[in-house]
Amino acid sequence: MVGVNRVILAGNLARDPQMKETANGRFMATFPVAINKRWRTREGENKSETTFFRIVVWNNTAEICNRYLKKGRSVLVEGRLETRSYQNSEGKTQYMTQVIGDQVTFLGKPATDENQTRADDEPSII
Repeated sequence: MVGVNRVILAGNLARDPQMKETANGRFMATFPVAINKRWRTREGENKSETTFFRIVVWNNTAEICNRYLKKGRSVLVEGRLETRSYQNSEGKTQYMTQVIGDQVTFLGKPATDENQTRADDEPSII
């Protein structure tokens, strides 16, 4: 039996990354990537729709994303889909699908900010 679970997304960060350290000392960062879809209806009306994908990255990738990525920044994320379940406060099972990012490529130019590291020092692919 053959199986492939590979996702490639290009979009913009909808929020700054949120980083956490797990109990066993691993770093994890999460951030939503927004992808816009635009089309024209048969009547000639322009329509658009935005889909948000939850991205999870680990360890060194998490640290680099937390350091260099900010809301609005364009990224290309390669990874795999994962669905997990949990019990909400009412005891109902909730399901969440997320992308576990293996590789993150920074697209475009970073925002200019005197607190941010120079663009020359920024990795392009992690």
